[in-house]
Amino acid sequence: MMKKHWKLISAISVMLLFAAGVAGWSVWHHARPEIPGYLKRMGGDFTLMSADGPVSLHDYRGRVVLVYFGYTHCPDVCPMALGVIASAMHALKGSEASHAAGIFVSVDPRRDHPDLLKKYTAFFDPHIVGVTGSNTVLNQVAQNWHVSFSVPKAAADENYTVEHSTFIYLVNAKGQIVELFDEKTSPKLIAQAMRRWLD
Repeated sequence: MMKKHWKLISAISVMLLFAAGVAGWSVWHHARPEIPGYLKRMGGDFTLMSADGPVSLHDYRGRVVLVYFGYTHCPDVCPMALGVIASAMHALKGSEASHAAGIFVSVDPRRDHPDLLKKYTAFFDPHIVGVTGSNTVLNQVAQNWHVSFSVPKAAADENYTVEHSTFIYLVNAKGQIVELFDEKTSPKLIAQAMRRWLD
């Protein structure tokens, strides 16, 4: 009788352990971030020029990256967006911070040469790199990333305005766009998202 009793207890214990394992796996599995379907059709690698040489998105594999498209003469939205990016990155500590970066892509290569971009981005955070490229390359990158922008073909002076979309792209360690924000998003919220994709 006692033998049967222990067999029953053992069987129940095994079943409980199995159930706990399945439940634990289920919670872990569903807690993992999912990439929205429409974002899977956006993005892709690119190579653009910084003051220190070519910069490719694949150089940042293993890190989460915040990418923003704008221009240095932008009077309002771009500084706000870069300020948000810098604040989000500052919220990360230790190994989190070392696995995060920012890329500012200028869509105004006529005025934004790489040296100017380096000075501009350094004002916000030294871990944000400024890059640009030829019109042909920028147009291709913009198409892949679903970025819209319009630079005047002929301007009477250098004080022209560039119309552009204002998304902040969060790129995961595999180089995929995983979330979108704008300049009004809380840096704390963006930092939390970065942590999710670092886990």
